[in-house]
Amino acid sequence: MQPYRASFTGKNVVFLPQTHSTNTDALELISKSNPPDGTCIKTDFQTAGKGQIGRTWNSESGKNLLMSFIFYPKQLQAIDQFYMNMAVSLALTGTLATLDIPVKIKWPNDIYWENKKMTGILIQNTIMGSTIKASIVGIGLNVNQMTFPSEIPNPISMAQITGQNYNLDDVFDLLCDHLEYYYMILNAKKHQHLSKLYHNHLYLLNQKAQYQEPNQAPYHGYIRGVDQLGKLMIENESGSIKSYMFKEVRYVLEH
Repeated sequence: MQPYRASFTGKNVVFLPQTHSTNTDALELISKSNPPDGTCIKTDFQTAGKGQIGRTWNSESGKNLLMSFIFYPKQLQAIDQFYMNMAVSLALTGTLATLDIPVKIKWPNDIYWENKKMTGILIQNTIMGSTIKASIVGIGLNVNQMTFPSEIPNPISMAQITGQNYNLDDVFDLLCDHLEYYYMILNAKKHQHLSKLYHNHLYLLNQKAQYQEPNQAPYHGYIRGVDQLGKLMIENESGSIKSYMFKEVRYVLEH
């Protein structure tokens, strides 16, 4: 990616020293006002940070980036909403690559370094008719935290990988640059371009690994991609391909 400087993303920032959830705050802000495109709600500590489908996000106060961006994608159809997920995921991989931290996109909402989770993404869309009226893009990025609670299965931070202590504002600015860059590609309706880039960074693509459907025995399969609806396509060892929505399959990872 060529150097790009954000002109609106992260320029209007609402900082809350502590809050329950920045996504909830962003939704409330939209309901009461008309915040500009790229508005960001930031906090040092979340008491009830949201993860995908009811999960929570744990973070030590003041060590990481916890934020939610408000975007108004141009004429993005509700059926195509996963392309926003692709754009955000690519922004995070691009940000970390710039900092010499190679990561992969783990479907549907995580960024992984090797087999460890560095970033969680939670996108909540407001739909009007058949189009997306607004997108709340929640991001939790582990930056300087060095220890995590034992109940969290596989966390990792930037500092744990590199041994460096990062300036959170610098990382935030870099992320805003990348977010806006890929958001503009989304608004230009270059969906196939986003999809190609996304698959170039997809975790476990075409690699043999174990997966498990609810209440079923694990099986070996190969991720063959993610379709435009955001479904994960896995080919089993007999050669048949099945598509999964969120929570319909889980990775059985070795740690």
